[in-house]
Amino acid sequence: MDSAIKNCQNCKQDFTIEPDDFGFYEKMKVPPPTFCPECRRQRRNAWRNTFSLYSRKCDSCGKSVISLYAPDSGITIYCNKCWWSDKWDAKSYGVDYDFSRPFFRQLRELIGKVPHISIVNDDGIASLNCEYTHDTWFSKNCYMMFSGWYIENVMYSFFMLAGRDMMDCMNIRSKNEWLYECIITRTCYQLKYSQFCLACIDSQFLYDCRDCSFCFMCAGLRNKKYYFKNKEYSKEEYEKILNSYRLDTFSGVEKAQKEFNEFILGSPRRHMNGIQNLNCVGDVISGSKNLKNCFIASKNCENCRYCDFIAGDKDSYDLVMSGELSECYEGVVVDHSQLNFFGVFSVKSQDIRYTQHCHNCKHCFGCVGLRDSSYCIFNKQYTKEDYEALVPKIIEQMNKMPYVDHIGNSYAYGEFFPIELSPFGYNETLAMEDVALLKEEVKKLGFNWQDNIQRTTGKETLKPENIPESIDEVGDSILEEVLACIECKRNYKIIPNELIFYQKMKIPIPRRCFYCRHANRLKKRNPFKLWHRKCMCGKTNHPSHLDIECSSEFETTYAPERSEIVYCEKCYQQEVY
Repeated sequence: MDSAIKNCQNCKQDFTIEPDDFGFYEKMKVPPPTFCPECRRQRRNAWRNTFSLYSRKCDSCGKSVISLYAPDSGITIYCNKCWWSDKWDAKSYGVDYDFSRPFFRQLRELIGKVPHISIVNDDGIASLNCEYTHDTWFSKNCYMMFSGWYIENVMYSFFMLAGRDMMDCMNIRSKNEWLYECIITRTCYQLKYSQFCLACIDSQFLYDCRDCSFCFMCAGLRNKKYYFKNKEYSKEEYEKILNSYRLDTFSGVEKAQKEFNEFILGSPRRHMNGIQNLNCVGDVISGSKNLKNCFIASKNCENCRYCDFIAGDKDSYDLVMSGELSECYEGVVVDHSQLNFFGVFSVKSQDIRYTQHCHNCKHCFGCVGLRDSSYCIFNKQYTKEDYEALVPKIIEQMNKMPYVDHIGNSYAYGEFFPIELSPFGYNETLAMEDVALLKEEVKKLGFNWQDNIQRTTGKETLKPENIPESIDEVGDSILEEVLACIECKRNYKIIPNELIFYQKMKIPIPRRCFYCRHANRLKKRNPFKLWHRKCMCGKTNHPSHLDIECSSEFETTYAPERSEIVYCEKCYQQEVY
């Protein structure tokens, strides 16, 4: 089949469906999408609340808990212990399918009735002391950690798949120790304020450096020691320069960060950050094969398209935050599954469609909160024969009577859940990071907006200007103080393990809350979008030994109007290796 150009029914922009895409859709027995890849990502992400937490009581036992669902969300929540217990049965909420009403409207009603787990983690089961985490598993002593596996002593971080003793980091996918404010590093130790580094030790403010130690404010270095701004110094000279910046102080770090940001603009960037890949297009991909339009992928992913934050996925399209699966489509956290379509936090399952928080299930359609179940539709048990007879009839009815959203988009079988039916406010979700919208825009589109995100302001007992400049001047009394973010004014506190970390790593007390620190890290991450460009080698005044202009073309996450110097892989390796 030839490629086809379609017009997105949501944004009205053209997008291309290629022959391989048609082959996938035919194999999965789903219709081709009517939304473009960007609108499909936005739609999925609007069903994932990543960071907004609320104090609530378990609607079963009354215990005070932390929840993803705001008190005014209309969602019934159970604490982890009650939700996983045998005290209730999700099948008791089962209903007959009503062929006179749109599918998605009925499913949203079921979502509003079935109790949800208050926050998703395995604290007290396979994890220890990880109560204040979300989507974190098999871990120990983590706090305000969002999306993590097999980690220990990690705080205020996002998407961490290995390592220990890390804080304020993002997208760490291999073992590291003692990191602070790092993004995408591998096997590093005692590293701070750095990005895209491998096997670096006792360094700070590095960009794309490998096997370096005792380096400060450098970019593109390999196997170096005692370097400052890519120039070698003696040990004594290096230490004198480093000490002059006073990185133990808040003002010293702020000054160094600004200087570092300007310095690295003069160093070439590779068009795609990847290693040990074959035929991959996207960014931040490692050890994978045949990926297209994928971002943050690792651990032998293969034959995937339009996926973000994946590990070990195969033969799948349109996923976010999912790992170790095959033949899945349009899902949010559908780990360890096969043929899992249109799922939200439904894991370890096979042949399930349109489910939310269903675990260890097979052959289920339109279900919420089931465990260890098979042949269920809208949480009602059927025989194998009745299930297989009824599902095609529901699909046919979905196509004849599609759900139509606030702005006229039509949702037949094959479409993911409409954004306007999400139990979260748009501003609570991952979608806000990629497609930021104002409240007025959100309401005009018919989406939800959460006006009461839990936070306090004006309760500070210690103003930012009165916090000691140096961590060496901070005592345990800081643990009793309430601080205020210098950007959003949100109140926050320093906890004991956090203070110990700052003191060991010589890091000043942060003047920004976790949410603003994370937002600043996101600004360093390229967008999940590709532009067609040409290699800039030989076209700039960069002091390169490569004088001949390169004619290579590629897809990159660096937009043409950006100021970075972007090279193809071949030119980049000649420049920095």
